[in-house]
Amino acid sequence: MARNIPITIRKLVEKENLRTLSNYKREEYLIQINEKQSNWEISKIFDRDELITLRNEINIVLGLTSASENLKCSIEEVEKLQDYHKTNNLCRNCEFKYIECLICINICQSPLEQALFLALKKEKINAQLQRRINKNGETFENVFPIDKTKIMTIPDFYIEFGNKRICIYADGHTYHERTEEQALRDRNIDRELQNLGFIVLRFTGKEIRERMENVIETIKKNI
Repeated sequence: MARNIPITIRKLVEKENLRTLSNYKREEYLIQINEKQSNWEISKIFDRDELITLRNEINIVLGLTSASENLKCSIEEVEKLQDYHKTNNLCRNCEFKYIECLICINICQSPLEQALFLALKKEKINAQLQRRINKNGETFENVFPIDKTKIMTIPDFYIEFGNKRICIYADGHTYHERTEEQALRDRNIDRELQNLGFIVLRFTGKEIRERMENVIETIKKNI
């Protein structure tokens, strides 16, 4: 039966580098592994460079380094992703794990959007997330600031294919659950988008959760 064996690391008193007679001080760290039941202990003193090398080797073994390189992010961000993976059912057996995580987790604004994002990826449908659309029909990426005097809408997904421009909304509520004000606002946005030549698709949470194949087929037909 596996047992947890405590590992401790502590910084020792810095020593002056006597060889060069300079003011440089060598940092040293003591690593101790202690197994009380069997009464054994291992200890070793590392300098700073050796400790960093050990840390890097541990990151490689844990897969943190390769994930960091794939996602072009820091080790710390990968560790946060790993914590997220433990609590999110969508992450289990996800074929895009450590490939599309930053977009899926940081840009998708709900589990519904995440589910649809992954489904579109599986079908190799290139959809942009949170692309802004101005009242004149101009579209631009979400990296630019919003001009509230010009913005009309931010669809959850935006697909541009040939001369077709498709706006997709993943609504958390059913059509019947909307307030009159929400329904009116959505209808007005849909009408304005259609007048500008956009195709508008809205899917309820129930459709995305229970009939994803139909959702994807509808999007394909419009493409």
